[in-house]
Amino acid sequence: MNGVRVASGHLFFFAAYDAGFEIALDKARTLCEAFDAAGIAGLRPAPPHLQYRPKPLVVPMGGVPVSAGNRSFSLDGSVKIFDFGALSVTLALPVRDLPWEEYVSTALAIASEGGPEKAARGVAEKVFSRIRPAVSRPMLADLAEEYCLWHAAEFSPSMTGTQALDRLPQDIARLLTLERGAFSAPALEEILRCPIRYFENDLFLADWNAAFVYDPKFQDTVEVLEFLNVQCLELRFFDRVLHEAIDGMAEELRPRRRLFRVLRDPYEGPMRKLSQIRTDVSLVRERIYNTLKLVGDAYLARVYEEARKKVGAEKHEGTVRDQLATLTDIYTVLNNRAQAARSETLELIIILLIALEIVMGLLRR
Repeated sequence: MNGVRVASGHLFFFAAYDAGFEIALDKARTLCEAFDAAGIAGLRPAPPHLQYRPKPLVVPMGGVPVSAGNRSFSLDGSVKIFDFGALSVTLALPVRDLPWEEYVSTALAIASEGGPEKAARGVAEKVFSRIRPAVSRPMLADLAEEYCLWHAAEFSPSMTGTQALDRLPQDIARLLTLERGAFSAPALEEILRCPIRYFENDLFLADWNAAFVYDPKFQDTVEVLEFLNVQCLELRFFDRVLHEAIDGMAEELRPRRRLFRVLRDPYEGPMRKLSQIRTDVSLVRERIYNTLKLVGDAYLARVYEEARKKVGAEKHEGTVRDQLATLTDIYTVLNNRAQAARSETLELIIILLIALEIVMGLLRR
C-alpha cells in the first residue's frame, strides 16, 4: 500500500461501430431524441474554429450494467452519432476517493473481462434500431474498435505529473498495457517514454489500447481520444472492404473465352463496382478527416499525434492507401481489357458487315 488515493477521476471505455454509409443527423435527432455534442470545450486557449463539422449527436443511455469477475458495475453510457455512418459508445465509471490500488485493479478487471464491449454493442444496437430509417445503406458491422482512458483529476496527497510518474510507474504501465505483471526496467522505460505535460499538475501517456491522463481539465482529451478511436474503426473497416473487393476481382482478371462477348461487355459490372467502392471510401475518408481538425491547439494536437502513433493509425492509413492504389491498378487493367474487347467487337462487326455485303452481292447475280 502506497497511501495514494484518487480523489476524483473516471474510467472510460470507448467502442466504435460502423452503422452504414451515411447518417442524416436531422432525421436521426427526431428518431432518438438526441442533442448536439458539446464538442471541444476549449478549456485551454484554442482557436474558435476547433470544433466538429458537422457536430455529431449524443444519445444518453443512463446506467449500463457491466460485470467483471464477481463484481457488477453501473457505467454511465452515451452514444455519439457521426454523419459519416459511425456510432461511438462511451461507458464511464466516475471515481471518488478510491485507493490507488483499487483504482488500478478495478480498471484492469473491467477491461480484461470483455464486458464493456459486449455491453457497448448492446447499447449501439438499441440506438441503431431507432435511427435505422436515417441511415443510408444500414448495416451494423460486426467489427468493433475499443480503447480505454484512465483519468485521474486529483490525487491525495496532492502531487505533480512528474511525481505521479516517479511514484507510480509500474501501475501506470499496467494501466497502459492492461497487463498485471511486474515490468523489467527496459520495458518500463519503453512503455512510459514520451509523456506529455502541459502544466505541473497534469500528465498524459498513451499506448496501443489504453491511455492515462492526470488532468483536472480532461474533457477535451476525452473528445480527442474518442474521435481517434472512431477514425481507427473506419480505417479498419475500409481495410476489410478493400481487401474483399481485391479478392473478388481476382476471378475477373483471369483471361477467359466468352461465347456471347459481342452482345455483352463482361467488364462493365466489375468496373462499376470498383468505381463505386473507390468513390465511397474516398468520400468517407474525406469526411472523417474534415470532421475535427486540431490545427492551432498545441496540447490537443500533441495528445492526438502521440495516441495516433501508438494505436497504429498510420499503418492502417498506409494499408488503405496501398489497397486503393491496387484497386486503381485493377480498374486500369479492366478498363484496358474493356477497350480491347470493344475494339475486337467493332472489328468483328465490320468483318460481318463486309461478309454480308459480299453475300448480298453474290445473291443479286
